[in-house]
Formats: sequence, structure tokens, C-alpha cells
Amino acid sequence: MSSNYITVYLVTGIFSTYTLFRYMCVFFDRKNVDKKQEVLSYALFFCIGSLLYISLNNPTVNIISNIVMFFLLTLNYDSTLKVRLIAAVSIYMILMTIEVIVMLILEYCGIPMSLGNDRALIIGIISIRIVSYIFMLFISNFKMISNKTEVSTTHWLSVFIIPSGTLVLALIIISTNYTEHVTLSLISIVIILVINILVFYFYNEVMKFYQSKFEKTLLQQQNNAYEKQLEIINRSKEDIKRLRHDLRNHALSLKHLIDSNDLKGASKYLDSVFEYIDYSKEYAKSGNPEIDSIINYKLDLAEKYNIKSQVNLLVPDKLHIESFDLSIILGNLLDNAIEAASKNENEKFINISMELDRNVLYLNICNSYEGKLKFNGKKLLSTKEGNNHGLGLSSVEKSIEKYNGTMNIRHSNKVFYVDILMYNQ
Repeated sequence: MSSNYITVYLVTGIFSTYTLFRYMCVFFDRKNVDKKQEVLSYALFFCIGSLLYISLNNPTVNIISNIVMFFLLTLNYDSTLKVRLIAAVSIYMILMTIEVIVMLILEYCGIPMSLGNDRALIIGIISIRIVSYIFMLFISNFKMISNKTEVSTTHWLSVFIIPSGTLVLALIIISTNYTEHVTLSLISIVIILVINILVFYFYNEVMKFYQSKFEKTLLQQQNNAYEKQLEIINRSKEDIKRLRHDLRNHALSLKHLIDSNDLKGASKYLDSVFEYIDYSKEYAKSGNPEIDSIINYKLDLAEKYNIKSQVNLLVPDKLHIESFDLSIILGNLLDNAIEAASKNENEKFINISMELDRNVLYLNICNSYEGKLKFNGKKLLSTKEGNNHGLGLSSVEKSIEKYNGTMNIRHSNKVFYVDILMYNQ
């Protein structure tokens, strides 16, 4: 191996180590990772791997050492032994497959990968590194899709086109200027690789922005629901306080009606007292603040569309389901139900039933609708408009999956049903 090839190998090796790190992020969560330890482990991987390759250059040693070091890198992340083994072997096989494919393509194009052919080896190592990086972008994008993080097509295409373009530029630089300007060619390649790393860094920041936007929208929805619930509680307290203050007067009025044998009048008087006590805005009274607040907030909105509602709740005041997920599930399903019922010109209604039975939470929401639904294949599409309606059924499904739950959607000509089962872990 020539000194020029070793230089390119080491420079691209840093880029390749970063790519490996991104592959690991596809398999593992980094929430509880010791960042200093993580950086040190990847630095050691780069140093040991490079030393073994340059000093020994033995295929068997390279394969075994890489798989072992891949596995050791997985120890940075919380996971099971099974997942660690699968991740280490899968990542290695992906990178190995890419390397073989790239080498075959170059051989087919008349660029033989043989020792002594300095330019061909450099073209090969750069091509392998960048193609591995591009494939990692694809996998990362699929993971974001599975996590329901919506990314605009423009952003995704930009991130894909940039590394693809830099691969072409790197090959042009080596093909045209390498022999006459070796140093300048190497510097240009280094700059190209650094640009790719920065592009992916900004891509990550864009993803964080999308996720942050999602969470802020949801938190605002929760805050509005809790404010509405607080208003309901305060209103109820004030009504009870007034009732206690006037209790003697009410009792005297009732006694007078009863003594006068005016039972009809006494009954009517009691009805007015009960109506005064029972604040009509409190649709949900389960005692669970998360559930009650969301349902009361949403059904108060539904009342503005003249939608009738019926609520049946048999749940404890505390569930082992995060309020964040309850907000996603109930909030989105009720938004959809309100939207559908409000468009129905005839009967408008929403019925909610929730029950905890033997540590299994059952939720059923049914609502009237105008009889028209939009589908993309078997997937139900929302008819909402605007930029803040991307939470939808996909987010609901993701939250339900966290509790090993299932969701079943069915409908008749005029009624839409959603049945959900979740384990109260």
C-alpha cells in the first residue's frame, strides 16, 4: 500500500467511523448514553481497526476484529444480548455487501481493484465510504418514517442528492487531477467528506425541529385541556359553595312545598337544584385527571358544533399509561370524531366508553359521519386541512404499540367505530 492510499484510507476512515455511529443509532436509543465514553470507544475503534488493516492487511483478521469491535461498540447502548449480536452482524454484513457491490461495479467499469494500482484503490475506498453513507441515509429515513416523524420531500431529497453529488465530484477529481496534483486532490476529497458530515448534522437538527414541533403542539393541547378542567373544577366548587350558603333557604322552601302537599312543585324545585349542582360542561367524571381533562376539553369543543355526547368511564384515578400517550390517543381520535360528526347534516353524536378490566384498558369511540371516507390502499386518510393535522392515526398507532395494544377501525354507512385495547403495564 502506498503512502497516498494510506492517507486516503485514514481520512476516509474517520468519515466511515462516523457512518458506523449513525448505523448504530438506527438500532439503538442514545437517551442514557455516556457521551464521553461513546466518543472514546469510537476513537479506539478507528485507531485499532486502522492499525490492524495497515499493519496486517489480513482479510480473516479484518473480518473477525471488525465484528468483535462492532459488538463492543453496542455496549454503549442499553439493549439485550440478542439485539447487540443482531446489530453487530447486520451492520457488518450491510457494509461488506456494499463493499463487494461497489468493487464489482468498478471492475465492470474497467477499474481493477489490485495492489499497485494506486488510483483505482483510492477510487474504490472513497466510493465504498460514500455509498455506505448514502445507504445509511436511506435506513435512517425509514426509521424516521416508522417513528412517524414527518419530513418534507424537499429536505429528504436535498440530503440524498448532496452525498450522491459529492461521490461524482470525488471520482472526477481523482480521475482528472490525481496524478498531477496529489495533495490538492486529497485536500479536496477531505473537504467533500467534511461537507457530508456537516450536511448530516444539519439534517439531524432538522429532524429535532420536526420532533420538537410535534411535541410542542401536543403539549399545547394538553395545557388547554388542563386549563379547561381547572375551570370546570373551580366552577363546581363555586356552585357547591353557593349551595351550602343557601342550603337553609332551600330546605325551608322545600319544607313549605311538602307541607302544602305540593309534591309536583317540590319535585320541580329539586330538579332546579340538581341542575344547578351538575355543571353541564363536566362530561367526564372518572376521577382520572388526565382522561377527564382531555375528554372535557374536546367535548366542550364538540358542543359548539351541536354534537351530542355520551361518556361512560370506569377507570381508576391513576393508570400506568403516560399522560403524553393518553393525550395523543384521546386527543387525535376525538379530533377526528368531532371533525367527522360536525360534517354530518343529520344526527351528530360522539359516544365514548373506557373501562379497565383485569389490567387491560378498553377504549371505544363511535361517532356519526357523512358516509364518505378517504383511503390510500388500506390506510385511512384524514380529510383535515392545514399544517397542524399531521399527528393523526399514525401517532395513535405508535402510542398504542408502546403498551402492546391493538386498534381496530370499522364503520357502517353512518357510524364510525374505533376500538382500542392496551395493557396497563
